[in-house]
Amino acid sequence: MSCNTTLPTQTLPAVTLDVAGKFQQITELALATDSIYMRAKDTFKELFDGKKINEAEYAQYAAQFISGLASATTQSAMQLALEWAKEEYNMPYGLASVKAQTELTQANREKVKEEICLTQTQTELQQANITATLSASMRDNGRVLTYGSNGYTPLSLHEEGTKFSQINAVNAQKYSTLADAYRKSGVVTLATTADGEVKGTSGDSAGYTKAQESFALRQVKSFEDSKRNHSANAMSQMIGQMLSAEVAPADADITRWRNAIDYLNTNTP
Repeated sequence: MSCNTTLPTQTLPAVTLDVAGKFQQITELALATDSIYMRAKDTFKELFDGKKINEAEYAQYAAQFISGLASATTQSAMQLALEWAKEEYNMPYGLASVKAQTELTQANREKVKEEICLTQTQTELQQANITATLSASMRDNGRVLTYGSNGYTPLSLHEEGTKFSQINAVNAQKYSTLADAYRKSGVVTLATTADGEVKGTSGDSAGYTKAQESFALRQVKSFEDSKRNHSANAMSQMIGQMLSAEVAPADADITRWRNAIDYLNTNTP
């Protein structure tokens, strides 16, 4: 991830330490007509005018005064010029340093602001993830009914949710399969076969499979009954015709006819 942020930089101007020029300006001001130096000279002259001293003494005192005043003035001017030049020399750096510190403080402020915004965004994302996780859990497992003593461990759930519905669907399918098996075969007896699998080995007479079996057996029997019925009808017609012709039927034929009728009457469900 690249960062395109450009930080500001300070360019310091080229500055020279101009002590001589400033010393000259200060000296000119110090020796001007209305300067303290000139006032001190005038005051010295006024103090010694009228005094009974000769010119040699006056010259001596004047030389001492002027020498001391000039030395003090020169020293003070040089010191002031040096301080002035140093301040002027250091001023751009000081201003640039203050500006850089101000910009650094502002940059740190923006950085803290961005970090706060990032923290808020991460917090909102975590809250959204927690909400999504809880929603998915409730959708799949249902709402929590009771919690443990620690206040957050689920102990039981409401009977709802996708998994609960899936369990009900499985149970319903299981019930449907069992009901269908009972409807077909009644109560099925289970046993372990030689190959080690549990299978249904027999059923009772409650299912329609048994009824179908009984119906099939009854159809087989009906075919036999139909043959006896046709035989009895044929013998009845034959015996009737013989009686109409005044011919006595054989006892064996009558016996067979009676046996057929008795069988049909006895074995009819």
